[in-house]
Amino acid sequence: MRELVRIERELLRQLSLLDGTEVGLFEVTAVQLNKGIVDANFSIRQAFRSTGFHDYATQVQGKEHKVVADIALLTPNGLAETKISLYRPVTKTGDPRLWIYRLEQLHPATKPGDIVAIIQDGEVCAALNLSDHARAGTSVEPVASLLRGNSPDLHGAASELLEKLRRVASAGPVLTSKKGDTAVGYAVETALGIRANSSRDPDFKGVEIKSGRSHAGNANKTLFAKMFDKARSPVGSYSGLLNRCGYLKDDGLKYLQCSVSGMAANPQGLYLSVDFESGLLNERWHGGLGDEVVALWELAVLQDALTKKHSETFWVEAHEVDTPNGRGFALRKVLHTSTPRLSAFTLFLSDGTVFVDHTIRQKRDGGTRDHGMLFRTKAANLSSLFNVVGEYSLA
Repeated sequence: MRELVRIERELLRQLSLLDGTEVGLFEVTAVQLNKGIVDANFSIRQAFRSTGFHDYATQVQGKEHKVVADIALLTPNGLAETKISLYRPVTKTGDPRLWIYRLEQLHPATKPGDIVAIIQDGEVCAALNLSDHARAGTSVEPVASLLRGNSPDLHGAASELLEKLRRVASAGPVLTSKKGDTAVGYAVETALGIRANSSRDPDFKGVEIKSGRSHAGNANKTLFAKMFDKARSPVGSYSGLLNRCGYLKDDGLKYLQCSVSGMAANPQGLYLSVDFESGLLNERWHGGLGDEVVALWELAVLQDALTKKHSETFWVEAHEVDTPNGRGFALRKVLHTSTPRLSAFTLFLSDGTVFVDHTIRQKRDGGTRDHGMLFRTKAANLSSLFNVVGEYSLA
């Protein structure tokens, strides 16, 4: 699938930020229009599966097992009711397919090269031609109105955790002797009675706690750490990536400590590229051999890591203060988020909203040291990446 242009990206962003919905994309081809067949690529399959709308993996091959569902198609004249067929043919390996009935009749402006978005919340499904709406400058509001979801309420472990945080905050600043970015998180979790550990599971009864000095603006927030697929990546290992793409410093050792995003190549020549159809995130390098893929991740693996880590999260904001007893943190507020918007996450990998920080360097003994491959975003993007349950004051 081709790269989206700026206005298409903006329309897709608007759709991706609707609570409880997921979006899949496909590029229109002449063959599709002639035969009435669209291959259900990764973005579509994953969007359908994540909401429970349809799971191609469990669908039996053959016409008799075809699923036909209602879909609303946004046309220049408004929403038009039609059908979408979802099936796996008996030929070959039964590659998942779909078709939107009467697509050409209802939206005759559709042409090869256009990008069509299919958005659904598990029950209600709609489609629109992003490219045509970008050309015409029309709004996606009719689709947004059809699919507005509801955020979950505060309950259970989240309610218990909020009460604990309010008790901690009312006792005054949380003291700490640690320094650096991890100081505030360590201080807050210690005050809550949570022991430091290396587990990737959520911190408190299924709720992840992420503490920082600010949850607004350009402060970096780590979402999770995930190594690339070593077996499928040309570099084969993190040290291999360092050897291939790293840079020398004055101490004569190689370093690769930089941010890599989908916006543009960084000074080291590295950038991210999302393959929506194949379901891959590629890290590419403008190196001595030209433009080449050096590492890759499966998008499904990254989405799974994000979902497991942040199915529910308290983003605690704490301000650093000096007290008669030493330095501490005063707890101010909590941003409470629930499930991540997976479609938005994939889009954000392509437009630089979510980026990867490399943290590896060579040691004098020939080995390497690193703090993981960190997937991060700016604090201001948290409410776009996750469904927001609420924001609570602790002061």
